[in-house]
Amino acid sequence: MSDAINNKIPTITLSNGVQMPQLALGTAPLSSAKGETSTNLNFTGFFPEQVPHSVNSGLSSGIRHIDTALIYRSHTKVAHVLNTWFMENKLNREDVFITSKIYHPPSIGFGMNCNTIDIDNLSIEEVERKVHDQFETSLNELGVGYVDLMLLHWPSAGGGAGNQSSKEEGEQMVKINPLNRAKRLAAWKVLEHYYSLGWARAIGVSNFHEVHLKDLLYDGASIKPHVNQMETSVYIQHTKTIQYCKDNGIQIMAFSPFGRGVMKIEDDEIIKSVAAKYNNVSPGQVALAYLINLGYAVSFYSSSEERMKGNIEACSLKLDSDDMANLSSLQRSASWGLPSPYTLS
Repeated sequence: MSDAINNKIPTITLSNGVQMPQLALGTAPLSSAKGETSTNLNFTGFFPEQVPHSVNSGLSSGIRHIDTALIYRSHTKVAHVLNTWFMENKLNREDVFITSKIYHPPSIGFGMNCNTIDIDNLSIEEVERKVHDQFETSLNELGVGYVDLMLLHWPSAGGGAGNQSSKEEGEQMVKINPLNRAKRLAAWKVLEHYYSLGWARAIGVSNFHEVHLKDLLYDGASIKPHVNQMETSVYIQHTKTIQYCKDNGIQIMAFSPFGRGVMKIEDDEIIKSVAAKYNNVSPGQVALAYLINLGYAVSFYSSSEERMKGNIEACSLKLDSDDMANLSSLQRSASWGLPSPYTLS
């Protein structure tokens, strides 16, 4: 991954020794409100047609980590851009780190039957077969022999875009459903199988809290998840889960680091005051640097090459202890709208 290092993007060594670029370009352009397109005012869902431009701009900016998922319907778009770069000898497969995700429950308006798993209404054996199908479908759509990182997208039904829930301080963890717990293990065993074949260089989870992880290991996981991807920003950090991951060598990967524009990072007075100290870098760069300084990997979405370059520059921004403390004081369990992992059984 020397290409990523030369572009000021640090790499993180996962517990199995795999080197992962710390900054990833997400590929989930979505509409969560009506009226975002001029020709289809009722549309709610993903815009996979926007992905080729975004990925091409990201690669041109120096980003070498692409974060996608089966539910985004962006695999084939990512494949098209990567194949063009490979064909023109601009990159080799080894130069790019590909993260994808499977095992997403039905999601109102966003997911299709072909790219979600009806976790509640399938048997353990049916879930296992479906995860096999989704893994192999992902490889076929991406047009590659292996992925660098494959994640289980949600621990149970009730998660994902279109299934929003409140995130109040003091929110209580719901009781774990034993059947969901067994299905998680069955899904994880499928990932372990493909990891043993080398079809994934690393495997992990997304939106799992600490009890989900503890149960997975207690119930018979042979391989500890290498990564837990979860919503994380200056406003939201699941501290118990993060601490558990740190204690167990599981890398945190943040998504929605800017709150999808809903959380108004650009208007936050504390973030703006920190930005002013560092030659007027942007509030977004400060919010990103905060997560990078904490040692998290970060996945963001953007279609602007200028903003992507700014995010790469943020990887070099070293915040002092006072700045980190001030930014940490902003945590309020706010979310742009996804459910808390603690609401999922």
